[in-house]
Formats: sequence, structure tokens, C-alpha cells
Amino acid sequence: MAFNHLGHYWLANGANMWIIYTNAPYGVGIDEGAQWMQANPEPFDTFPTPSGTIQLESGRFQKRAVYENGGLEISYNVLVENTKSPGWLPTFFDLDGGGNT
Repeated sequence: MAFNHLGHYWLANGANMWIIYTNAPYGVGIDEGAQWMQANPEPFDTFPTPSGTIQLESGRFQKRAVYENGGLEISYNVLVENTKSPGWLPTFFDLDGGGNT
């Protein structure tokens, strides 16, 4: 499964956040296999258009299976950090990714 422009998030310079993607829209219990996610900056989503550097780091990929009441829910997790550096910018971003081949 590949995906582009999943979600709409914002991070300040030096901040980080966990993002959890679940396959619930596709049906509980469906396993999409190994997935990776990459933060995709959207610097032109603000006004005025910024000038500067944005560096997003994506890592610590996790796949979680929750078995509850005879059902299964799979989620894919990633930690995204807006790498801290003097003069670097906060930004909006979304996720791109897909399965390993």
C-alpha cells in the first residue's frame, strides 16, 4: 500500500510528535504489511511564504497489533522531528510512504 499527502500536521523548530496511522478506513483487521512513512514539508502552506531551512526527520517506525474482543486493529507509528537549528523554520507537513518491496 502506498500513500501520499496523508494528514496535515504542524511542528515548531525543535519539536517532535508521534503520528499513528490506522487502517480503520480500509477495514479492521487488514494488515498492510511492513510500512514506512516520511514527513513531507509543506512550506508554502503559510502566508507569507517563508524563506529559510526546514529539516524533518522521520524514524522509530512501529507496527502495533491490538487484539480485542475477537477483533484485530493494526496501526503504523512514526516519530517526526523538526530538527532544531538556529534560524530554521516551523512548518506544516504531511506523510508520504508505502510498503517495503
